[in-house]
Amino acid sequence: MREPIRIPFVFLLFFLCATVVLAALQLFAVWGLEAWPRPFTLELAAARLPGALFEVMLPAVLLSVVLLGFRMVRRPFSRMLGFLIVLVAGTVVLVNGMVWTHRAGAAVRRDTATTTAARLLPAGSFTAVGTRSIAPRSVEGNTLAAVLVTDTAGSAPRFTLYRSGTVTATGGTVSLKLAGAKPLSLRESLRPAASPLFAANPFTELFLRDFRVMSADFEALLVSSFARFLFACFALLFLVSASLVLLRITRWPLCNVLLLVLAVRAYLLLHHALAVELAPAIGRVVADPLLSRLAPSAVFVALGVLLLLVDILAIPAGRWSAEAGR
Repeated sequence: MREPIRIPFVFLLFFLCATVVLAALQLFAVWGLEAWPRPFTLELAAARLPGALFEVMLPAVLLSVVLLGFRMVRRPFSRMLGFLIVLVAGTVVLVNGMVWTHRAGAAVRRDTATTTAARLLPAGSFTAVGTRSIAPRSVEGNTLAAVLVTDTAGSAPRFTLYRSGTVTATGGTVSLKLAGAKPLSLRESLRPAASPLFAANPFTELFLRDFRVMSADFEALLVSSFARFLFACFALLFLVSASLVLLRITRWPLCNVLLLVLAVRAYLLLHHALAVELAPAIGRVVADPLLSRLAPSAVFVALGVLLLLVDILAIPAGRWSAEAGR
C-alpha cells in the first residue's frame, strides 16, 4: 500500500520538472519574439516569468499526468484509487497553479511599448515593408536616422534617402513616418526581425495554438466565474485521468503509449473545434456566454465517463503485469 501514498509526491516531482523545463523554453521564446535585441537579463526574466508560468501550466500538468500513468501501469494497484488520486492531485495543482500565476502576472505591469524600432527595423539591414525595403543607419528608441528606402513596385527599383523617421506600434500594426524632401507614411503588419529564428514549425504551432486557446478560455473563466473555472479544470483532468486506461487497452505497451499521446492531442483539437470553430453555433443555442465556454468541458466529462466504463468493464487491471510474468 505504499504506492498510493507515493503517487502524489511523484506527480509533484514530475510537475516541477516539467514546469521548469517548459517555463525556461517559454521565457526564451518570449525573449526572442518580443524583447530581442535586448539582452536576456534577470530583470527581463523576472518580469516575464509569471506570464510564462501561466502559459505552461496546462501542458506541464497534462504531461505530468501522462508520465505518472506510465509508472502506475508498471506498478499497478486499485484502478479507481489511482484514478481518484490523479484526478484530485492534478485538479488541485492546475487550479492553484493557474490562480497564483495569474495573480502574479496581474501584479507585474506588462510593458506594452517594448515593440521598439530596433526589433522591427534593425540598423544596417533591409526590412520588407509592403513593396518597399527599409534600412536605417541607426536606431534609438523609436527614432530612425538616415533611412534608405528601396521601392520595387515599378519596373526598376528606386532608392530614396530620408533624414529621420519614427515608428509607432499598435497591436501588430506598425506605422512608419519618414521625414525628408518628400515625407512618406507607411502602415504595415510587421514582426520582429528575429521572429523566424524563434518561431515554431507549422506542426508544432498548431499544437501550441490549441494550448493557447485552452489557456485563454480558462483565464476568461477564472476572471469571470471561479466556480465555472473550477469545473473546467475538473473536466479536463477527469478526461485525461480516465484516458490512462489507454495504457492498458492492448498487449503492446508502445502502441498504448502512442494511443494515449494521440488521444490527448485529439482532446486539444476537440476543445479548439468547440471553443472556436463551433462557438457561434453553440452561442446561438446557449444564451449565457460563460455557459457556452463550458461546452467543451461538458463533452470532456461525457468522454471521461465513457472511458471509465470501458476501464471497469472491459480492460484487465494487471494486463502489463500478466504479460511480463509469462
